[in-house]
Formats: sequence, C-alpha cells, structure tokens
Amino acid sequence: MNILTRLIAVTLIFLAVLPLKAQSDTLYLTRESALEMALENNPSIAIARLEKARLEARVNEARGNLLPSLNATGSYTRNLKKQVIFFPEEMAPLFGGVTALEVGSDNSFMGGLQLALPLYNPAIYAGIDAARTEQKIAEENYRAQTIELTYILQRAWNDALLARESYEVIRFSFENARENLENIRKMHAQGLVAEYDLIRAEVQTENLRPDVLQAANAFDLSLSFLKTLLGVEEIIPVTIEGDLLESSEEMLRNFNITEAERALHSNPDYVNLGLQRDLILKQAKSVKATSLPSITAVSNYMYLTEANNFRFGDYNWVNTASAGLQLSIPIFRGLTNRNQVKQLEIGAKQIQLQREYLRNNLSIELSSILKSMDVALEKAVHARRNVELAQRGYDISRLRYESGQGTLLEVNDSDVSMTRARFNLLMAKHELLQAKAQYDRFIGQN
Repeated sequence: MNILTRLIAVTLIFLAVLPLKAQSDTLYLTRESALEMALENNPSIAIARLEKARLEARVNEARGNLLPSLNATGSYTRNLKKQVIFFPEEMAPLFGGVTALEVGSDNSFMGGLQLALPLYNPAIYAGIDAARTEQKIAEENYRAQTIELTYILQRAWNDALLARESYEVIRFSFENARENLENIRKMHAQGLVAEYDLIRAEVQTENLRPDVLQAANAFDLSLSFLKTLLGVEEIIPVTIEGDLLESSEEMLRNFNITEAERALHSNPDYVNLGLQRDLILKQAKSVKATSLPSITAVSNYMYLTEANNFRFGDYNWVNTASAGLQLSIPIFRGLTNRNQVKQLEIGAKQIQLQREYLRNNLSIELSSILKSMDVALEKAVHARRNVELAQRGYDISRLRYESGQGTLLEVNDSDVSMTRARFNLLMAKHELLQAKAQYDRFIGQN
C-alpha cells in the first residue's frame, strides 16, 4: 500500500468517525437554555405561532372590505331575435303600417369598469371587531401554550435534579458503607472486632448496591424525558447544571409567599373564557349589523358597440359613464337574525357562568398551592437543621466505634438517619420548586 492510498484510507476513517464524535459531544444545559430550546423545538408552540399569523391575515382581510373594489367586465351577445319597440296604432301610418320596430344589431359587444366604495356599512365594522378578538384569542392561546410548556419543563427539570441528587445521596451512603467495611476488615485482621461485625458490614454494603443502581436508572429516565421535551436525540449525552438547593434559594430571593399575588386576571383558562365570551358578543353585534342600512358609492364606465358583421375596424364604439349612491335597507328576513342573536347571547351567558365557576375553583386551588409552598418551606428549614445533626451524629458514632466505645449497630443507624435526613431536605426543596412552577402556571406568569 503506497503513501497516497494510506492517506485516502485515513481520511475516510476520519470522516466516518467525525459525525459519531459530533453526536457524542456532551450538551451542557442550564434551566434557561433548556427552556429556550424547548420553546424553539416544540411543535405545539410552532402551530400556535402560525395560528397567530393566520388570524393576523384574517384581520387584514376584514379591513380590506373597507377599501374600494374595482371590477372589469366584458360581454358579447348574439341577438338571435332582436328587441322591438311597439307604437300606438294611430302612429302606424307613419311607419308604413308597422306597429313594432326591431332595434339593435346582430352582434353586441360591451366592456367596462365598475368601482364601488363602502361609505357606511355597520356589518363590515362589526366583522373587523370580531376578527380582532379572534386574533387576541390566537395570541392568548400562544401564551397559554408557552406557559404550559414552561410548566412541564420546569417540573421535568426539577425531577431530573431530584433524581441526580438522590443518586448522589445513595452513592454517598454506599461509599460510607464501603469505607466502614474497609476499616472493619483492618480492625478484624488485628483482632479488634468480631467476625460478626465484619459480616454485618459486608451485608450492609451489598444491601445498598441495588439502591445505587436503581437511583442511577431513575436519573437516566428523567434525563430521557427531558431530552424528549427539548427535541434532543437520545444518544446525545446531557449534563444539567444547578441543584435543588441553589434553585430554591434563588426562587425565594425573588418571591414572598405571604405577599404572593392572588389575582387570576392573567390565568390562561380564565382569560381565554373571557375572550370567547367577547367574541360571541361581537358575533351577535355583527349579525345585528346586517339588519342596518348600508350606503355604497358606485361608479360605472362602459365601452360598447353593436353591428351586424364582424368587421371590427368599422365598428363605432361609444362610451358611457355614471356615478351614484346605492342604499340598501333590509326589511324582513323571516326573524332569522333575531333568533341568531338570541342564541349567541345565551351562549355568552353560559360562558360567563363557566368563567365565574372557574374563578372560584382557581382561587381555592391557588390558596392550596401557596399553602403547599409554605409547608414545603417550613419542612426545608427543619430538614436542613436535621441534616447537620444527623451528620454530627454519624461522625460521633464512627469515632465511638473505632475507639471501641460504640457498636456497629450505632454506626448503621446513624448512617440511615443521615441518609433519610438528606432525602427529606431534597424532597422539601423539590416540593417547593414544584409548587412555585404550579403557581406561575396558575397566575399566568411565563
């Protein structure tokens, strides 16, 4: 194999491995970057964004009805039987005894322009108003989709942090057990402890190994769900930055539970029902407007001729022009408008009742969320103090055992207590963050 062949082979191998290396690069994520990525890649957000653009075009379409309309027309007519004009019988002698006279030619050509401009048309204004409300509904739906995705991502992010830190607590306990086991082996070899303590330490260590594997698997599953929300391929490794303690402290710096906003004027469901009610009322107004008079300015320009042949160069073309106002007054439509308006107004009342019922339920649920945050905060305060005490107790039990004043049972009990205290602290912080995410969702904060 010559040098050129080797260079080509090395280049091909490099190009084949390069995409795999690019795919395996670790993706480092913060909470903010994860949210930004989710909003960019989520299909529901993209659909809601397109719906906003569609209804913006709908408003422009409704406004276009106020602009002038210009139409070009043209026609050709072959008069198989020409029109006639009738004369009184006493005038027949003047026309050679004929009482009916044919008029026109065999061929008739006509072309023209018609210009119309609405001067007063309540139905058009009502239609524009309804279209604007539809646009507001689309914007609110987009905001609601964004809030919902933010809520789901925040919960998934908090779950991933909890799974990772739970794994670290279990692994820390497992490392403590292994360290104790090594110390006991050395002490047993020197004849300082009984074989029973050695066996018990080995059993204690191996009992923790399945918990470590299970915690690692739970963390992997939480990352997989997070990747799904972000639109990241499963094979790409992801590292999430931050922790529950830091996140909860940052949240508490900018939030006061006792002074939390209890108004629901920005709640997506509540706002959407209000807009739906407004839309129905404006649709009723639009139906009423069709019963009102309308005035349109109309102008026509015609270019026409008639002939008995097709010698176009000999035709005598004439033009006419006219301008005027067209008044349209609806008089009777079989009570259809009245019943349509009645249906729409009843529908608006139904939505209003639903909105009031929703507001009451949301107020109760919001109070429950704030109470959950208050309880989680109190649990976190006590749990942090308990972790410090449990750590101190564990250190004392180890010193007592190594000095021969304590038992292995005391060491194991203190290790279990320390692990449980750390778990309780993690769960309290996790509950606090989850309740805050739910609070943001309920008050409509993105």
